[in-house]
Amino acid sequence: MSVTRINDFRAKEGKADALRTLLRQVIPSIALLKGCLSCKLLQSQDTPSRFIVLEVWDSVDSHKAAVKDIPPEMFMTVMELLEGRASGEYFHE
Repeated sequence: MSVTRINDFRAKEGKADALRTLLRQVIPSIALLKGCLSCKLLQSQDTPSRFIVLEVWDSVDSHKAAVKDIPPEMFMTVMELLEGRASGEYFHE
């Protein structure tokens, strides 16, 4: 049974375009990771500084293993654009 990871990002004031650009660049790489079934970026119409990344994985374990392969500098680049910390949670149908 697959699992959906919903990640919530809020850009710092004036950084929404930069965050959107960065996330758009990262999405194809996530989609290629072992166990990832799909990955999609959404931007809020009401709050343009808010972004959701929907990831569908074959298992929670696959997601956790894949996160270890993401370079730490990529996380740092994203963190510099965020207002607070990103949040994420697993969901199933």
